[in-house]
Amino acid sequence: MSRLSAGDRLRRMLELVPWVMSQGGAELSEVSQRFDYPETELREDLAKVLFVVGLHPFTPDELIYVMGLDEDDNGGWVAISNADYFSRPLRLTPGQALGLIGAGEALLSGADPEGPLSRGLAKLADGLGVSMGEDLAVSLGELADEWVEPLLAAVADCRQVRVRYFSFGRGQESDRVIHPFRVFSDMGNWYVQGHCQQAEGVRVFRIDRIRSLELLETRFDPPGETGAPSAFEARETDPRVVLRLSPGASWAIEKYPTEDQVVLSSGEVDATMPVSHVSRLERLLLQLGPQAELRRADPPVAPDQARLAAQRVLARYR
Repeated sequence: MSRLSAGDRLRRMLELVPWVMSQGGAELSEVSQRFDYPETELREDLAKVLFVVGLHPFTPDELIYVMGLDEDDNGGWVAISNADYFSRPLRLTPGQALGLIGAGEALLSGADPEGPLSRGLAKLADGLGVSMGEDLAVSLGELADEWVEPLLAAVADCRQVRVRYFSFGRGQESDRVIHPFRVFSDMGNWYVQGHCQQAEGVRVFRIDRIRSLELLETRFDPPGETGAPSAFEARETDPRVVLRLSPGASWAIEKYPTEDQVVLSSGEVDATMPVSHVSRLERLLLQLGPQAELRRADPPVAPDQARLAAQRVLARYR
């Protein structure tokens, strides 16, 4: 049996704890077999990980207690106590439940309309009092088949691709060779995450800005862990700006990456945001208008950057 990943071990642990508790204990070998959990790793996680899991304030009486593990005994009986919260059904907030319905709805394309996923989502929606397909609509963006399909093939085969890409921030096209790791949808658009040879690092590219694509014969070794993909990944060298947003402009915090936010007594918010290029900041300031004030920028940006951008835009119409 091969060694499990951290994610697999976590999932198995969440399953086996309530089962062992419901049985009043079980043989370690039985637990290992039932949950496909290598016994050496199971013993290690029960003895060195699970015993430090518990509830705030994490005092000894709030930590999970594992009984029956003897370091000098290779087999034996194991029992778990002080983990009753694992045996209770998970209770979702309305927001969490709605998010779960939305994620499930996104997976239903081409699935059996009478299948278990559809039935489960229908029950959850009924409990919230919403109607699938009427009160809730899920959009994953326009699927550009000519680019998505070859990119999915490149990800599956670990093959490099050469693309001509339009950079919205710089307003210019460039040729790049990338090692695509993942194709995903975020905020209504499709993206590909991969290592860019020209940038010498991992980048995210919006697929509808790819002008041409060539699937190369050269293969690459996929990374072990890349983390959850995001449409925007700030770099340490990206400028950081602090915008003072009026209460009516709080939507910008949810739509644009925000590293920190401070709510003032006036109801205004000082939001610290990374920007990959000054042009992106200009577009955001033009959108926000008088509802935002540029308070600080590192490296420095002109205090009247929005006015300067507006003047350039107006000059094009004269």
